[in-house]
Amino acid sequence: MSAPGASGRRVFVLGLDSATWTLLRPWTETGMLPALARAMAEGAWGILRSTTPPVTPIAWTSMVTGVRPGRHGILGFTRLREGTYDRVVFTSADRRRPAIWNLLDRAGLRSVVVDVPFTFPPEPINGVMVSGMGTPSAAAAFVHPPAWRDAILRACGDYPFDLFYHRDPFVFLERARRMVDHRFGLTRFLLRETPWAFAMLVLMAPDRIHHYLWHHFDRAHPQHDPAAAARVVPAVRDFYRHVDDALAALRDELGTATDVLVVSDHGSGTLRQSFSLTRWLMREGYTAVGGRRWGFAAPAVPHHATRGRGRTRVRNGALVFDVDRPDEFAGAVFRVAGLDPRRTYALRARVRAATTGALLEFDDLTRPDHPILGGGAVAAAPCDIKAVFRPSAPAVELFVGMTTYGGGSPGTLAVEAVWIDEREDWTRTRAFLVQKGELAEGSTVRINVRGREPQGIVEPGAACEALRHEILERLRALRDPAGRRLVGGAYRWEEVFAGPYGVEAADLLVVHGDEIGSFSRDAGYDTYDPDAPVTAPSAGRMTGGHHPDGVLVACGPHVARGVRLDARVEDIAPTVLALLGVPIPDDLDGRILTEALVGAATVPVVPSAAPSVQEVAGPAYTDADRAEVERRLRRLGYLD
Repeated sequence: MSAPGASGRRVFVLGLDSATWTLLRPWTETGMLPALARAMAEGAWGILRSTTPPVTPIAWTSMVTGVRPGRHGILGFTRLREGTYDRVVFTSADRRRPAIWNLLDRAGLRSVVVDVPFTFPPEPINGVMVSGMGTPSAAAAFVHPPAWRDAILRACGDYPFDLFYHRDPFVFLERARRMVDHRFGLTRFLLRETPWAFAMLVLMAPDRIHHYLWHHFDRAHPQHDPAAAARVVPAVRDFYRHVDDALAALRDELGTATDVLVVSDHGSGTLRQSFSLTRWLMREGYTAVGGRRWGFAAPAVPHHATRGRGRTRVRNGALVFDVDRPDEFAGAVFRVAGLDPRRTYALRARVRAATTGALLEFDDLTRPDHPILGGGAVAAAPCDIKAVFRPSAPAVELFVGMTTYGGGSPGTLAVEAVWIDEREDWTRTRAFLVQKGELAEGSTVRINVRGREPQGIVEPGAACEALRHEILERLRALRDPAGRRLVGGAYRWEEVFAGPYGVEAADLLVVHGDEIGSFSRDAGYDTYDPDAPVTAPSAGRMTGGHHPDGVLVACGPHVARGVRLDARVEDIAPTVLALLGVPIPDDLDGRILTEALVGAATVPVVPSAAPSVQEVAGPAYTDADRAEVERRLRRLGYLD
């Protein structure tokens, strides 16, 4: 490994997204994870408590900045675009506090940062940054300095940006192992090729595994099958053993002079019950929907044109697209009139059959540059591919087709129907969700306030406060048919997200109750279906959710032995700075874990520097990039 920075010290942080002592503790005690057990025996370990809610972008950003969400500005997966009802994905440009690597820059120390979620676009740091979750593709500028991008792709090959469930859990776990090997290989390559004092790698694969395979660990789960669990649980344990082996090899290469931290942004737990907050808001009269629908059913599909060099035809009652070469497409164009540009619409295509991996895309041909409205790859058919859009005019030309751009598989895709449904009717909606998705541990509710929202109807001041109080009290009283709480916590937004950057994002935060998740789209649930239930037993593929208690293990020459820790994610940044002997801003919310440190130099506390706002030339995403990121988040269950 290359020489450390000027401080003479080095710190390596390994992030295991969603890692939990529920699994790791028994496996370390029985010798199944020897490298992690050794790190625990040589150092300090314990619980690392997450943010409220325990959501990936919020928690990782609090970890690397040392401050609570209302002070760093990353408040979930999406936010409202100012002056609209449009939801846009957070990016690193929205972070308003310096991260560990920014503070090390000021001290003249170099960093290597790999796959930390929501670091796209990557920052111009003193070192190398490879952005993580939220990166659209390898074609994007996902590496800084840019010159490293080609070197990384040459050294590490194809770059997978996320891990999606495969109906065969063993294929899924094998893909997870390959992704782990790729990221460890990339990180070791960078640590060898460039000097560094701080390095951080986050592995997302544990989170994906827990979401999809948790029912195999939970014998009381409605989907638990003892015979299947007897095969899958050892395979998951083998995956963790693979990670453990990689950790052991890395520590051997780092040598004994490097302090190592293993952390998770949150823990994991079971999801046995589903609850739809959108459906509850509709049922109770807070959210109103329009009810209008435009439908186009094959074979009498009223499209007026076809596009692309592939073939579009009607066969056996379906509109069939055939694309046999990369970078080609085929599709039909529909003229849709009578839309309201002030409203949001749900677009859905029923796919009857498709080549696995075929990509269906929706485009708005009415707008310049024909922006992508959404779409998705077909994992298995029949299925529905969905998107949400706002029209640019009362009449639009909608393209629905198959494309191989961006890695879609050549082959055939058959669509039997296309629908457009009106969603929120803002003239009658008093409250609505901002952050939602089938895995939303925390849903954010915004009041439709007059003068603040484009079509607000609730008077600001006393009327708004009375409505907030009413919704909170009713949510806190909610129970499922068995008498269990559906809502674990309901708060005024400022109670949780106090700070200069949390004030205007939403009005209420709703955290699901224990073992409660949102309804899963893959279970056939339509959020805006007026006949859908508010609660039901968990029936989708997502059987594991987030838990506030994550993991922390620290070991190395400056870490005390035998210390049990009870820490928060905000404590990691100041502790890393202390280990490196770097001055610590005086306004961090986290604390130095002094009980776990030995031989650390006295670290000065200095006045906080001005907030760090990343300068981005133009939009963080192109239209195509944004659509790809939203497609992935929707596929992962973080968007509806």
